[in-house]
Amino acid sequence: MTKPDIRDFARQELAGAMISLGEKGSKADRIFNCLYKKGAESFDAMAGVPDELKNKLSARYSISQTPAPERRVSKIDKTVKLLFRFHDGAVAESVVLFNKETISACISSQSGCACGCRFCATGGLGLKRDLKPSEILTQFAACGREAGGAPDSVVFMGMGEPFLNWANVKKSVLILSDNKGHNFPQSKITISTVGVIPVIRELAESHLGIKLAISIITASEKQRAELTPMESKYPLTDIISAARHYCAKTGKSVFFEYIFFDGLNDSPQDAQKLLELIKGVNCKLNLIMYNQNPGGGDLRPGSMEKAKEFQKITVAAGVRTHLRREKGSDIAAACGQLASGPEAS
Repeated sequence: MTKPDIRDFARQELAGAMISLGEKGSKADRIFNCLYKKGAESFDAMAGVPDELKNKLSARYSISQTPAPERRVSKIDKTVKLLFRFHDGAVAESVVLFNKETISACISSQSGCACGCRFCATGGLGLKRDLKPSEILTQFAACGREAGGAPDSVVFMGMGEPFLNWANVKKSVLILSDNKGHNFPQSKITISTVGVIPVIRELAESHLGIKLAISIITASEKQRAELTPMESKYPLTDIISAARHYCAKTGKSVFFEYIFFDGLNDSPQDAQKLLELIKGVNCKLNLIMYNQNPGGGDLRPGSMEKAKEFQKITVAAGVRTHLRREKGSDIAAACGQLASGPEAS
C-alpha cells in the first residue's frame, strides 16, 4: 500500500500524526520548518530531527518526488509555462508571469477539469483527477525557482475548478500561509471559480484572508448556459447573490471576470446588462479577451477597440475595471489555453 505523503498534512494534522507516533505534537513545527523553509526532500535531510523520529516518519509516510517540470518560455513576453507529470501519469501546468514590477504564479488545482466550458482548452480534457496539496505545493516551489524567490502573488487560475477540489486547495492555502511553512500571505492568494455557490458561501463564513474571483463570463444566463454546463447547476443570478453575501459578510470586494467574444457579448448594450447584473456588489471587474483554442469552435476573440469602449462604460458607472493584457499566448499559456498537449512538451 502506498504511504501517504507527509506534505499532504496541514500543521495541525501533522501534530496529530506526531502524537500517534508517540511523539509530542509540537514536533510538527520542526518538521514543517524542514519541509518548507529548508526545502528538505527526504527524511534524512531533515536537520535537527532525531534519527529515531526520522525512522518513524519514513516507516509510515513518504516524501514523493516529482520529476523536474518541462519548461517553455514565451518569445513575446518571457512568460514561463511548466508542465508537471506526476507519478501516475496525471499532468498539470503552471504559469509564471513577469509583470512590470511584480511576478505572479498561476497554479493548477486539478489535472484536467470537469466543468467543460466551451472556451477553455482544459475543459476539453475532462477531469483526470484532483491534485493533492503536495502536488499543488510542488508547483508553488517550482514557480518560486523561476521567479528567483517567492512570487509576489499566487492565483489558482490554472487547470481545474479549485472549488471542486476545495478540501485539498484549502489545505494548500493553510500550508502556504503557515508561519512555520512558506509563510506566504493569504492576502496575496486569489482563487478563481466558475461559481460553485456552496464554497463561495463557506468562504464567506470562514476566516481565510484569500481573495475571491468569480468567472461570470457573460451577463446573459442564456449565453452563459451555451458556454458552460455549470450554469445549469449554479445559475448566474444565484452566483451574484452568493457574491453579494460574501462581500457583506467579509467586508471585502470580489473580482468578477468577464470574457470578450466577438459579436457575442462585447457591445455597449452588453456593458449595460453587466452593470445591471452586478449593481450594488462591492466588486472589481477584470475584462479578459478570449484566447482561441482548438476546442472553441466558432468562438472568436473580441476586438481591443470594443473592449476599451466597454471599459469606459463600466468605469463611468463607478466600477473599478481592469482590461487584462494576456501573456504567453505563443506557448499556449494564456487564460483558457492550458491543456497539457504536445505544444507543452
